[in-house]
Amino acid sequence: MAEEGLGRPAGGPGAEFRRAGPRDVDALVDLRIDFMRIVKDGGLPDEEAWRAELAGLFARDLASGALLAWVAEEEGRVVASCGLALGRPDAAEGEGEILSVYTAGAYRRRGIGAALLRLALGEARARGLRRLRLQPTDDGRPLYERAGFRDEGRDMVLVLEAGRAEEKP
Repeated sequence: MAEEGLGRPAGGPGAEFRRAGPRDVDALVDLRIDFMRIVKDGGLPDEEAWRAELAGLFARDLASGALLAWVAEEEGRVVASCGLALGRPDAAEGEGEILSVYTAGAYRRRGIGAALLRLALGEARARGLRRLRLQPTDDGRPLYERAGFRDEGRDMVLVLEAGRAEEKP
């Protein structure tokens, strides 16, 4: 398997999974803009400004290692993404943030988002993170609950211990 390529997980969806890099910035921006159109009820007042700002943020954070991201590709097109932000100024020590989890409409309900989330969780464990947080949408909440995230105010939180999620009743 190529260094950045993860291939297809056994028994998983038909997408190819890999770590995102600089060449994926435009695709990450496109997916984020699609997501924003949904949560903003179809309207972004200045979409080109959003695109420029997001491209700069993704490029900078991927290059610095502050953001690790994974993408799923089908037929040469990036159709989903998931990010893991490390070392955010507002984060506690040992805490990361899951963000930019999005799957294009035609590719949903096939396990692609869950597979990407598993990659991010595996990386968080490998890096010794103790806690992950995210801000869910109503549509994404069931995915995160199945992964062990629990409500904590506006965020959902997953406590990681010794390479596994904390079991809660």
